[in-house]
Amino acid sequence: MLYLVLFVAFVISIMWLFQIVWLDDFYRYYKTNQVKSAATALLDNLNNEEVEVLADQLASQNDVCILLLDTRHRPVLSSEDTQFCLIHRMNVRDLGWWCERIPEDGSVMVEQFNVQPFKNDRYNDRRFVGAVPPISETEHQSLLYARRITLPTGEDGYMLLNTMITPLDATVTTLRSQLLLITTVVLLGALLLAAVISRNVSRPIIETNEAARQLSHGRFQQPKHGGNYREMAELNATLARAADDLNQVERLQHELIANISHDLRTPLTMIGGYAEAMRDIPGENTPENMQIIIDETARLSTLVGEVMDFSRLQSGALPMNMAALDLTSAVQEIISRVGKLVEANGYAIHFDPESSLTVTADEKRIGQVVYNLLGNALTYTGESKQVYVTQELRGDRVRIAIRDTGKGIPESELPLIWNRYYRTKETHKRAIIGSGLGLSIVRSILEQHQAPYGVDSTEGEGTTFWFELPVA
Repeated sequence: MLYLVLFVAFVISIMWLFQIVWLDDFYRYYKTNQVKSAATALLDNLNNEEVEVLADQLASQNDVCILLLDTRHRPVLSSEDTQFCLIHRMNVRDLGWWCERIPEDGSVMVEQFNVQPFKNDRYNDRRFVGAVPPISETEHQSLLYARRITLPTGEDGYMLLNTMITPLDATVTTLRSQLLLITTVVLLGALLLAAVISRNVSRPIIETNEAARQLSHGRFQQPKHGGNYREMAELNATLARAADDLNQVERLQHELIANISHDLRTPLTMIGGYAEAMRDIPGENTPENMQIIIDETARLSTLVGEVMDFSRLQSGALPMNMAALDLTSAVQEIISRVGKLVEANGYAIHFDPESSLTVTADEKRIGQVVYNLLGNALTYTGESKQVYVTQELRGDRVRIAIRDTGKGIPESELPLIWNRYYRTKETHKRAIIGSGLGLSIVRSILEQHQAPYGVDSTEGEGTTFWFELPVA
């Protein structure tokens, strides 16, 4: 509102400056150029037989009087069209005096001087009543243009042009009255328009601001006037999505806590149960029972370690040590280690690379990626319990793909599986290896490597997770 009012005030100020303050200066400049233009036109046509007709037309059109003199200061051409023409009222001596002042180098002489107004000694405005004209005290200004010329006869001569610069008091008074009225109307209109515009613009912003205060609680109600402007509609749509995301994050956090609690409770229960049995029942203190306690303790350590890694990856506190890595050997080693853990339960991992490839990556973190993707594939593979790992060279990148033969992931859930805390709608299933936080950790590590990654899945056929690393 303030900007619009200031702009209108600026425009009105410019109008006042040009039409009131500088009007007289502009008028003088225009009259001077008008006389110069008339003089140039006359000079260009001095040898024309009808130059007198042109002089009369120039005098009439430009309110100027014209006088051409010979060297004896006698008129050669004369045209008078102004009431207060001075050059036609000068005697020969005065004309000679002015002609002698004209520069001999051909340059133009332009003079402005004041002329006392005509006064009627018998008139006194105090003797009359009503709207009678006052005695004029304003001096008229006369403009004289003079230069030396060559007459059509070939002899030297003089050109004199004279015009009156009419006082603009009446014009200025009229313009001032009009501008006062225009200023009042425009300012009132600007204030009204600014109030309407500012109200229409600020109302959806205020409503959106009030609605956004509830965003921290996961609530966002679409403002009544939120769609008045495209930008506000987009902002409200963004805030609505943010509220949905906050609600989803809160729900997924609760699910994560429940899932981790389940993963923690199971090994703790087994450790406690076997420890009590070994304490209370003779003969239960066997190497097999001790191994179970050791395995469940290792599972707990793995879970806690991955939760800590996940937290540090999210905060960026886990640095990446980039170096040349024999990816093929690293993947093969992880597959061998994991295969020994799960082969007793009938699981098999297949990997048959054609060649050994080296990439640039953090060996420990990429190993963690492969380990987590393998654990995810083993957890959700089908009854065949087969997992397939492939290595493919694509230009300057190496793609590692890990495929299971499970139920697959619904297409609607594919964009969500990488989200923090997300789990599929399938009933929580304990991981064969790992903690169940694998995909969140995988995503964070690969993003810090700036490595492309993705997932392809067909329901009923299985799921393939892949990532690519640059060749060293």
